[in-house]
Amino acid sequence: MNKLIVGNWKMNGNVSLVDEFSQNLDERVILGIPSVFIAYTHFKNPDLQIAAQDCSVYPDFGAHTGEISAKMLAELGCKYVIVGHSERRRTSNFDTQQNIFAKLKNVVTCGMKAILCVDESYHKLIDIQTKEFLETNVDKIFIAYEPLSAIGTGNIPSLTDISETLSKIKQVYLGMKTLYGGSVNLSNAKEILAIDEVDGVLIGGASLKLDELNEIAKL
Repeated sequence: MNKLIVGNWKMNGNVSLVDEFSQNLDERVILGIPSVFIAYTHFKNPDLQIAAQDCSVYPDFGAHTGEISAKMLAELGCKYVIVGHSERRRTSNFDTQQNIFAKLKNVVTCGMKAILCVDESYHKLIDIQTKEFLETNVDKIFIAYEPLSAIGTGNIPSLTDISETLSKIKQVYLGMKTLYGGSVNLSNAKEILAIDEVDGVLIGGASLKLDELNEIAKL
């Protein structure tokens, strides 16, 4: 299977968990970890595919205390960056459409791939300039559909709903790879990944369980 398996630890993990994953994680998995662990994880296992959970809107170095630029993430060995996750959209007034566009541009410019998260209101979350950027960078950006009704609830939409939503996205952005996220785990991953329109999954809570994540990668 050549579908993308992306784990998102969110604000979880510690050094001992990084040690465990670095030694035993299936190398097909892309691991989205807190930024404080990125350099250490890359040092422990340079072959692991690492995703950052966010990046700064600022494209270069400067007096931006606490910010982490896409350039820094690329230098640390990141291959992917998650952008616009619903948890950030809802809790941070800084994740406006204008800033999400800036982040996407920074990620792509620095040679990484972006995972743009959207929910049921995806048609409202993508403005004109972002839409144009997506259309010219379909090989560098993945759209991850994460319905709010599924995130952290243990429930997923019907397989038909997932298929139809991703199909609509693909009709607008020809050639775009689409992921599904929201309560993905070992018990439902196989049927989700079997959907034609699903090019991969974005996994939250289950990504903290090494054995489960490795089993999903083998499906």
